[in-house]
Amino acid sequence: MSGFGKIVIATDKFKGSMTAVQASEAVRDGIMEGCRDAGMTMPQILLRPMADGGEGSMGVMERALREASVQYGKAFIDSVNHLGEPILAPVLLYSAADGTREAFVEMASVCGLNMVPRERRNLLRSTTYGLGAVLRTVIEDRGVRRVLLAIGGSGTNDGGFGMLTALGWSFSNSNPFRNRDIPTFISGIETASDRSVADICPHLRETEIIVATDVTSPMLGPLGATAVYGPQKGCRKHNAPAFEQALENWVKVIGVPDFPGAGAAGGTGYALQAALGARLLPGWQVFASMLHLEEDIASADLVITGEGRFDKSSLTGKLPAGIATLCRRYGKPLWVVTGTCRVPADQLPMLGITRVIELSSSAAPGEDTYSDAPAIIRHAVASALQD
Repeated sequence: MSGFGKIVIATDKFKGSMTAVQASEAVRDGIMEGCRDAGMTMPQILLRPMADGGEGSMGVMERALREASVQYGKAFIDSVNHLGEPILAPVLLYSAADGTREAFVEMASVCGLNMVPRERRNLLRSTTYGLGAVLRTVIEDRGVRRVLLAIGGSGTNDGGFGMLTALGWSFSNSNPFRNRDIPTFISGIETASDRSVADICPHLRETEIIVATDVTSPMLGPLGATAVYGPQKGCRKHNAPAFEQALENWVKVIGVPDFPGAGAAGGTGYALQAALGARLLPGWQVFASMLHLEEDIASADLVITGEGRFDKSSLTGKLPAGIATLCRRYGKPLWVVTGTCRVPADQLPMLGITRVIELSSSAAPGEDTYSDAPAIIRHAVASALQD
């Protein structure tokens, strides 16, 4: 441990257990406990709680704004969730150095999967309309001309159809929407037009939209939105072909070929880039840039990241993969703290990961890896420093 003069802690949330801030603080406490118990010199510890575009991104964004001494306000926008129920959606409003009015919107707080109890989820009736309504309000009523939109954690699979509808797009359809499920309606769309956008959201075309996403999947096919993420959102096996057919028709109507990242948020990534000209960026990269994480890693002796489950999906666009990229770039050792590890041990060195601390194997008898997670992390990290 004497060789670690500076440690950077950059964890994601542990879903259902801890926020990114709580997880990072638990790792810090473990380092401090381990150093005290072993009589080691206390290293410099930098906390950089992170997000990659999913739930918890708003909290990380607030921290980034505070650290940059940017004045901001939190507003609550009248909207609806993905089932059409009224909500107050939180957004952050602030101004850039050039005076541009900006907003941060977290999709998980508008039509997020976890906003509706599992027993009430209905993907056939879930739309992104509420997200479009929030965008319309911040652009037209709050004067925003640059939106940073985090789209992870959604409960939708409509290709962004609802969002475009709320922003003024109109669609000719052979299937009336009344009493129709979402995939049936989208499958019947024949043409799309943004002509009414000029009336409903006239400043949309002059607004820059930057999208933070944790997904690199296309919208269609075996690696697409329906096949990979549909089951997590309650898509039953017999409904999957209808959703896939609907999104195939959606691509024909919009007229832009499928692309990596289009499958984010049930195809919302597709509508944002193909129809609205938004820029899709890896979410971890967006927040790392704001928090100057690369500079911190370049001068660190050890980097510790983590998330609730470390598996193959963690290696494609999510935070651990991004942190590992930066650590390889600067030759820094990387530890991963996780509830469960599903990445084969022989792949870890190739990723630049020098150690995995798995909480499920660190918990004492009777401990719950969810409710007792901070204490388990503290103990596991303290023990790791003395190995």
